[in-house]
Amino acid sequence: MISSRVLALTASVLFAALAGCGDSAPEQQALPTAAKPAAKPKVAELPIEMVAAVAAGKSANAVSIHFALGSAPAVATPLPVQIAIVPRKPFATIRVHFESHDGLTIPVGGDFGPASDVEPDKALSHQLMLLPDKEGMFMVTASVETVGDEGNVIRIFSIPVVVGPAQPAAAPAPK
Repeated sequence: MISSRVLALTASVLFAALAGCGDSAPEQQALPTAAKPAAKPKVAELPIEMVAAVAAGKSANAVSIHFALGSAPAVATPLPVQIAIVPRKPFATIRVHFESHDGLTIPVGGDFGPASDVEPDKALSHQLMLLPDKEGMFMVTASVETVGDEGNVIRIFSIPVVVGPAQPAAAPAPK
C-alpha cells in the first residue's frame, strides 16, 4: 500500500518535471516609453515552395538556407534542388560547401561562391543536382562559411531528402 503511494508520488513528480523541460522562465519586459511603430525588417522574397533547411544552433539568425526539390526523389533519377542562401546581415564574403554521404551523390553544384560584399536579406541562388542510388532517408549538409564582423564563422545546415523506389520506365506508345 505504502509502496504504491510512493510509486504514484514519484511518477507524478517525474511527469511534472518532464512537463517543465524546455520551458524557459518568464521574462519581464519593460513597457515602452514611447509608442514607435516597429520597422518591419526586409525579408528576401522566396518562392512559396521553398522550405528552410535545419540549422544547427542559432545559425539562422545570421544566415539561412532554403531549398526546393525539383521532383519527388527516386532511385537513379537526377534530382535538381534549387537553393537560396539568405544572409541576415552584411558579410565581406560567403561560401557554401554541400556534402552528402552513402546513397546520395552531388554530381553538380557541390560548392557556392565565394560571393563578396554580401548584402543582408538578398537571396543568393544556387542549383544542386543530387543523384540517389538507393532508397532511404539522407541528409545533405551545407557548411556556410562567412567572413564578417564576427570574424570567420562556419554554420551548419541540414537538408533532408527521402528517396523512394526507382520510377518505372515509360512504356513505348503502341503503333
